[in-house]
Amino acid sequence: MAVDSPTIAIAELSPDHWPEVARIYADGIATGNATFETEVPDWEAWDSSHLAEHRFVALRDGDVVG
Repeated sequence: MAVDSPTIAIAELSPDHWPEVARIYADGIATGNATFETEVPDWEAWDSSHLAEHRFVALRDGDVVG
């Protein structure tokens, strides 16, 4: 039986992606395994503390999944 696998696209992160990225970030904080952060920063704080050249999102059907 053939199964269609979803197509994942890699794109540059934009401020428009932040709400979904922040949700994923919050999930990582909740596990205690992804970051030492205790709160999700707002876009401006996150933006100012991360290199612009290393920002990507995984999109499935236009939705941020990673």
